[in-house]
Amino acid sequence: MPFSMHTITKHLKRGLVLLSAQFFLFAQCNKEPSPCRGGGGYAFLATAEWSPEKTSYQVGDTLYLTSRIPKRLTDQINTSMVVDYSNTVGIGGIIGISRPDSQTKQNIPAVDSFRFLPVEEAVLRHPDKPEILLTSKYNTSGSEFVFRMMLICQKKGFYALAVDDLGSKGLQGKNCSNATFDMSVTNNNRNEIRYQNALGITLDPQSLKKLFCFEVQ
Repeated sequence: MPFSMHTITKHLKRGLVLLSAQFFLFAQCNKEPSPCRGGGGYAFLATAEWSPEKTSYQVGDTLYLTSRIPKRLTDQINTSMVVDYSNTVGIGGIIGISRPDSQTKQNIPAVDSFRFLPVEEAVLRHPDKPEILLTSKYNTSGSEFVFRMMLICQKKGFYALAVDDLGSKGLQGKNCSNATFDMSVTNNNRNEIRYQNALGITLDPQSLKKLFCFEVQ
């Protein structure tokens, strides 16, 4: 059974790249744990950062995305519970790349405006929407889960990168241990006002905290 994450915002219908990671969770054992019925499981927090942080880049410049998650995590549903999640069958998510068009008020798919390379673990084109989405898998590194990738700017334009919430089907051999990871991009200057103006929309805080927008010249 595929793992389903919540829909983030109603403007998904307009083509924004914040989609749920329903399938890209990389099971690492023969028998996957069964998820909780009725939407249960754990709720954790995760962060990611784009660097170097700029509002404008040049064609040929490289951006790095880094995300580190500790293996011992506090459940956000029951904050008195600290969970050892080191035996997970996998943690994965989705990264969207689009070019907001102020004329059509639409997000234009823009994966092909960049070269993307994994630095830690896996990054692939989304099998259903390869023109706008990448999928990510986290690697185990000591006491953390780590994902790191780099994007090389190939074309000029104004772009929006969205790092969606993560998901896991659970811990090996333990049912009802599936988890969602509420993602926040920690960059300070994310050009979100220009993004909203280009599309003529107002995003809620939950969606804004996943965005990083910039110009390539």
